[in-house]
Amino acid sequence: MKHFAWNDLRDIVTVQGRTWEHEDTLYFNWSSSGFTVRFRGSALLAEFSAQSSEEYDGIPGDPNTPHRTVWPWISVFVDDNDQPCRTFELTNKSTKYLIYSGTDEQEHTVRVVKLTENIKTGLSLHGFDVDGEILMPVVEPIKKRIEFVGDSITCGFGLGTSEKDRFYYPQEENVWMAHGPTAARYLGMDWQMICISGICLAPRKEIPMPVAMNMLYEYTDWPAQQALELDADHWNFKEHPVDYVVINLGTNDATAASFSAVPKKIEEQYEKDYVHFLKTVRKCNGDKTKIICALGSMDYYFYDAMNRAVDTYRAETGDNNVYIFKYCRMSPMDPIGACGHPSELTQQKMAKELVAFIQALEKEL
Repeated sequence: MKHFAWNDLRDIVTVQGRTWEHEDTLYFNWSSSGFTVRFRGSALLAEFSAQSSEEYDGIPGDPNTPHRTVWPWISVFVDDNDQPCRTFELTNKSTKYLIYSGTDEQEHTVRVVKLTENIKTGLSLHGFDVDGEILMPVVEPIKKRIEFVGDSITCGFGLGTSEKDRFYYPQEENVWMAHGPTAARYLGMDWQMICISGICLAPRKEIPMPVAMNMLYEYTDWPAQQALELDADHWNFKEHPVDYVVINLGTNDATAASFSAVPKKIEEQYEKDYVHFLKTVRKCNGDKTKIICALGSMDYYFYDAMNRAVDTYRAETGDNNVYIFKYCRMSPMDPIGACGHPSELTQQKMAKELVAFIQALEKEL
């Protein structure tokens, strides 16, 4: 078999999501990030490094709560098939995995997608071993692109189970089937994601998260680069323009308010933080990008505050290329995912709602 290091491949392999390189390695930590490679041959192995984390198996912060190690999961897609040919866990810090094998020696396009989220799991690619040859990618027509910014709902947390009291298990988090990527595929758009379970719009002392979205949105991969003691790179928005940014943040901020003796203060601060965050998103993406401010489908406590923030932002900036969208509430007749999160059925309903909303915006163009 022929071996190809990442340095041999960067102009041949197509990457998806906010990926980055360091020391002849491609890092793809965000949900739904990954790469696509075209080759001719009978076998393709990828050399990965996987990063795990320790997850509470119960109430976080309780010293009596046991821990367990969680690892990343990926799906492998071949040619134009939207259904994966393989889905598996990577449980070694560095090893080679067979991602395609076949008896024929035809050309194939293989896409690898990370299903699990940043911070909880990390993943990087060092190179390939190929029984055959790596080919240049086919030049595809340019598609519109959509970016999803959010928390566990966006990540697809727990959609693979119907046990609502179950905690985080990576095999039950499948972002490919979450509402964002599902909607993008239906719309014929490419997509990228920046989402972390439990994340708030801005830091809230009531929820002891190491990051908040307003801390990391401008960066390629702030959590992972900080963990490696690297300077965090700013994401190159000009080289990776998006037509839409869909923001779904406020569910965890509302949870922080429920833990506070003065919830109104957190609501007021959320409103101010949202105005500032919109200015950041606009500055990063430019005037043409449509920003959709969404909330749901778990909690709507801060929906009115989000509306007021958008009104304030429009009044201050004159920017009317910003829209408000409300997902339908989770139906009590539908299954419920882990920790009360949307099930796969609810995620698919959310996708349909978002598709209809964006299609209406597309007709206005």
